[in-house]
Amino acid sequence: MSEQLPMMGVGGRKLPNGMPIAISAIVLLIFLGVGMSVGGELGQIALASLNALPFAVLAVLAYLGGSRFNWAWVATGLWLALLVGGTAIMSIGFGFATVSIMAATQANPGSTPVIVFGGWLLVGLIALADLGTIIVGALLLIPQARRQIARVIPLDPDSFVHTVALIAIVSIGMLCTIPLLILGQPPLLALVGQMGAGAAAQGRDSAGMLRDQLYALVWTIPAALLAVGYGTRRHLPDALLRLGLVRPTWRQALAAVGIALLLVATVQLLGAGISWLWGAMGWPVTNDAAFNELLSFALSPIGAVVIGITAGLGEELAVRGALQPRLGILLSNLFFTSLHALQYNWDSLLVVFIVGMICGLVRKRTNTSTSAIVHGVYNFTLITLSLVTGN
Repeated sequence: MSEQLPMMGVGGRKLPNGMPIAISAIVLLIFLGVGMSVGGELGQIALASLNALPFAVLAVLAYLGGSRFNWAWVATGLWLALLVGGTAIMSIGFGFATVSIMAATQANPGSTPVIVFGGWLLVGLIALADLGTIIVGALLLIPQARRQIARVIPLDPDSFVHTVALIAIVSIGMLCTIPLLILGQPPLLALVGQMGAGAAAQGRDSAGMLRDQLYALVWTIPAALLAVGYGTRRHLPDALLRLGLVRPTWRQALAAVGIALLLVATVQLLGAGISWLWGAMGWPVTNDAAFNELLSFALSPIGAVVIGITAGLGEELAVRGALQPRLGILLSNLFFTSLHALQYNWDSLLVVFIVGMICGLVRKRTNTSTSAIVHGVYNFTLITLSLVTGN
């Protein structure tokens, strides 16, 4: 009888067994349970995990699923359905909230807002579009469909992990965009415009919201490592290399700063052109007043630093580090852009898309560390300009 071979990672090195992952999962669940129960700052740390942890769990389950049917296949399918279904419910919920705000705006002072038939029709269209999106995601289970997609992106159509990633990204990205597509305005900004920034702050002051950004980054880093197979397919050095999280050279770092500053100047000019075009065509634009109110917690020197670090490193790790090498620049950047559709209208989303493409090209030519510098310096500079100009 042949001897059973140990599980090998990249480079032929033996990977640890599943015990460390199981123990870590148990400890994590205990921490999250205690944090949610206790509340306060510990509760905020636990809540911050919801941005990244669900995707890390999906990745770990997919890696454990491997190339043959087992319990992890079933668990992965159930978890993926939960994520996509939860996003669909969120999409419908945002649609209903926006329609309610529209009804309240149109109501006479002192009267009770009533959602008219047209409002319910919009919510129904969102629900119908969400259902269509779920069907599209399910069609990606067909091998022939994935093989066609693999012609244009670096995807292994026969990989279970790649299939799960593709379905998740396409489905969630579309679901995040549907409310804006149907309602014609970003739902989060509509909520802030009607109820103020406190609606999104949930009782946190500016310092607390900045800490929340740091907490989210603390969760994003290990989640990104797990997403590329740390502990299941790769050791830590291999996982860092796969993410592109390496030490940039001085030339790369300086070039990144220069690209970021040039990007800021370009976006200022491009933004003026887009504003003119949108105005000439009569298209709705992003509500700058509501957006500034939404971002008011970060409009300070320390806020510029925190947003520069957290958004720059966190978003680049997730999108350009984990997704781009497998889904390509375009699809991963479309997903990156879709995540902003709750707070930006199409004029600003175009700018987000262009900035994301530049970061994607930097990642492709260098590494994620360099693209994170570009992204971070870009965000820092924009906030600093807002402080200086008062806009």
